[in-house]
Amino acid sequence: MVYIKLAIFTLVFIAVEVFSSTRFRDVTITGAGVFLSGDKRILLINIDGDKSSMVECATTGRFAIDSSVPNYQEMVSMVMTAYVSGQTSISLHVIETCSSWGNAQDVRGIKMGAMPW
Repeated sequence: MVYIKLAIFTLVFIAVEVFSSTRFRDVTITGAGVFLSGDKRILLINIDGDKSSMVECATTGRFAIDSSVPNYQEMVSMVMTAYVSGQTSISLHVIETCSSWGNAQDVRGIKMGAMPW
């Protein structure tokens, strides 16, 4: 019975993750900035790719991640590396919220180059 509950929980978790996240593929980062909001640092990102699938709360067309997310430092490094080097094959993994910064969609992952998720 425990295994059945665990299997159902796993399937629901996977379904929620699949349907509540989006990937913006093969974009270029055109701008980035780090701001302070209370006790959190916020990384804001702008891209030149198609933004039509962004959530409604992302009225600025930007993406954000805050310093409470465990991979914040790594994401800042990746974003700045991508920006400075002019990478044109960036993919962002985002969720459908604007919790980090009220008018920017939340980012949970980033990759550069030819690498599958």
